[in-house]
Amino acid sequence: MQPRRAILRKSVIISVITLLFITSCGGSFNPSDWKSQVQRRISPQILIQPEKVALFYTEMEPATGSDPYKVSEYIESQILYINDFFNHASMDHLPAAEEVLSSRRDDCDGQAVLLCSVLRYVGYDAYTVVGPSHAWVEVNAGETLLINYRGGDWFVRFNESSVQWKAEPLFLMVGEQFVLLTAFFFVLIYAYEARFFLYLQEALGFFKYVLLFFFGYLLIGALILVTKSTFWIFWLVVSVISLILIMKVVTKVRVYLHDRA
Repeated sequence: MQPRRAILRKSVIISVITLLFITSCGGSFNPSDWKSQVQRRISPQILIQPEKVALFYTEMEPATGSDPYKVSEYIESQILYINDFFNHASMDHLPAAEEVLSSRRDDCDGQAVLLCSVLRYVGYDAYTVVGPSHAWVEVNAGETLLINYRGGDWFVRFNESSVQWKAEPLFLMVGEQFVLLTAFFFVLIYAYEARFFLYLQEALGFFKYVLLFFFGYLLIGALILVTKSTFWIFWLVVSVISLILIMKVVTKVRVYLHDRA
């Protein structure tokens, strides 16, 4: 087993690579998204597209007017909330307003980007605000309105014409993620070096006998039900022959598929 210092060094290197992957392109598993995600992180103002939401606002205007809270409620009713991992195969996908309208589903940052775009189209001094774990919209309308705000600090605040960054929350978030990733990879590598997974595999291997007993019990019960008749010997023979034929067919199919592969 390697010394803990060597395991820690490996954990730090893997964590740095993983963190760069997440912070640069959102940890997307789709290489075609990498370039656009990098651009959107450098220039988040391109996400706000007031000119793209005109038709969408026309649809909602009879029900919402220009009230920011009603517009927000309408967007939440029309845009299905779904995690980026399931929606974009990404850990943190940044969508443009047009993209959210096209898919009609996204998480909090997608809804915030769309809401900000609509409010900017109406004429409000609105901003999308992104924090370490949530995104919301700030509207300056005589008083400051915080729509869908759940508390906490932010590290970027933007609309289509301006971007404001706060370094301290951003560095704090990155630092916390680095510590978490390092701890995770350290435990993972340490467990591998200590052959924990091998022991776990051996322990789980005993469950196959439990499953074998369970399915055998079900099979015996089925055989008893089938053979509970006047001609029980006949049905017993038929059942055994049928099982043997089924196993032969399954074996031939597996061999055929293996040869083709």
